[in-house]
Amino acid sequence: MAAGGAAPAPAQAQLGTLASSTVEDHCGAPDAPLLSSAWDLPGGQDGQDEGMLRRAGKAVARGWGAARAAAEEMRAFARADARKAVFAAKVGLALALISLLVFLREPRDIVIHSVWAILTVVVVFEFSIGETLSKGFNRGLGTLTAGGLALAVAELSKHLGKLEDVILIMSTFVVGFSTTLVKVHPKMKPYEYGFRVFLLTFCYVMASGYNTGEFTDTAVSRFILIVVGAAVSLGINIGICPIWAGEDLHNLVATNFAGVAKSLEGCVDGYLKCMEYERIPSKILVYQASDDPLYSGYRAAVEASAQEETLLGFAIWEPPHDAYKGLPI
Repeated sequence: MAAGGAAPAPAQAQLGTLASSTVEDHCGAPDAPLLSSAWDLPGGQDGQDEGMLRRAGKAVARGWGAARAAAEEMRAFARADARKAVFAAKVGLALALISLLVFLREPRDIVIHSVWAILTVVVVFEFSIGETLSKGFNRGLGTLTAGGLALAVAELSKHLGKLEDVILIMSTFVVGFSTTLVKVHPKMKPYEYGFRVFLLTFCYVMASGYNTGEFTDTAVSRFILIVVGAAVSLGINIGICPIWAGEDLHNLVATNFAGVAKSLEGCVDGYLKCMEYERIPSKILVYQASDDPLYSGYRAAVEASAQEETLLGFAIWEPPHDAYKGLPI
């Protein structure tokens, strides 16, 4: 009875049954993760790709918007003063014409150094005709004098034999020191660019001539190309929609006179109306009264003094023209 009355032992799960399958699925397979990142969820990679495409599209849209805004700004800038757009077109035309030297085959010396003509156009071609004439004259004069001096020093050094290297080094030092000292003198300020060209040409002719032994050819070809570049720049600048510094100076002075007259008229008008003025401290000098038209006129004239001086320096180079033919500057 004891043996028969004992409770039967629970049946163990046999292989292949539902219980064993469940246990193995959840416990017996350690390599199978539960809700982890190792599960390949449907649409996950596609979502990442779609997000990257969306961000790239936004970046392209922002870049396109910035480009359109810049184009609109440049368009408004060109329409506000059409002379600037004309000036840019003239510079492009001059560079295109002078670049034709590259396609030449003879003379060989001119073709090799044709880059000097292109550099001359880039440096000499300025907004106004007076500034172009000023830079062209300084560049031509500086090149001519420096080339002649370099040729003289080269011939002298050749006759000294072993002292040739010493003469070249000492002459470069003396010329560099003297040119720089004279250039910084206040009276030489209008010719500062000419001194820079003089120093550059002297050093270039000395260095390249010493390496090739052709001092004369180097100096002559450089001078000819500079003359060609300056002539092209001046011809296009004068022949196509000329921009005169003297005319800009005339308009600026007339505007400043009108502004000063407006300020004086306001002061006299206030005085005749017997208005009581409070003493105004030095805040006018620090431009705290910028909104008051009484002060804006004369303040604009004072601020334009440097611009007037610059335009005057360019206008004296210009020949008589248009309505100013009989008026000396």
